[in-house]
Amino acid sequence: MDLLDKFDAVTVKADARITPDDKAYCEAHQAAYDAAIQSFQELAFFWEDMESTQKELLGSSDTSYLSSRDGPDISRRQINAHLEHLHQSLIYNIVHYFNSTYHVSVSADYAANNLLPQKPDLRVYENKEAHDAYHEKLRAAKIRYEDVVDQIILLLDGRSFAEQAFHELAGKCHKAAWNLYRNRAEYERKKALISFTGYFCSVHHYSWQDEWTLEDKTKNILRGVAHYETGVFDLYPLGFSELLGYNRSPSNEHEFSTCKKVNSLKMFKNGRVDIRFTTETDAAEFAARYLGLVA
Repeated sequence: MDLLDKFDAVTVKADARITPDDKAYCEAHQAAYDAAIQSFQELAFFWEDMESTQKELLGSSDTSYLSSRDGPDISRRQINAHLEHLHQSLIYNIVHYFNSTYHVSVSADYAANNLLPQKPDLRVYENKEAHDAYHEKLRAAKIRYEDVVDQIILLLDGRSFAEQAFHELAGKCHKAAWNLYRNRAEYERKKALISFTGYFCSVHHYSWQDEWTLEDKTKNILRGVAHYETGVFDLYPLGFSELLGYNRSPSNEHEFSTCKKVNSLKMFKNGRVDIRFTTETDAAEFAARYLGLVA
């Protein structure tokens, strides 16, 4: 199936793959976008008429009563620029909604590039006509939320939103746990214990105490552990938020008393991090699903 066939298949399913809440959000933003487009097009027309009236009354004089030190900052150029930007605003708002709601990271730039007129090469002076034509097309463009949703679903590559969210999370865990240049895992499992051997944490020494922090890649793994424990995204068991934040911890050992699948985390001065699961089965399942057994 080529890309066009794939897109045709997706467009039929787009509305069926979003919830009523999703649709309500999209329709509200579509209506607001449509109203803004119409209002600014009318404003451009009235502003042009106001400028013409000033020129008729004052002739070739540079003076105009449309602007003053305390007056509104309006010009045809600014109105046109805003009209052109409204299309991108709708696209980015809808993509951001789906990204934040379903914990995925679809590219808004990709969707915008596919839905908006292509910008010409502005490095060549002779392209001025193409430049002007591009801006005319951009001002005349009309974005439909259904087309934005089609682009989002296309980028899921056949996965549901939940499947894509897990695919991305597991991908971050895998990347964190492997040295892909050497095609070598940087973790090892011994029964219920998974040890991450490398630069996975750091300690800062002070005269009054040591302060510990996890590396960003380790935080990605810990987010995977939280998902393995709870089955949902962005819901962290007691004790996880402290480790995932920006503040350093005075302790290198953390117990997860409210968890059923994971028991504790321990940091070492050589950068190693141990995560102990409740059972050997839990540790093996987490390693297989989130970390990967092969590069």
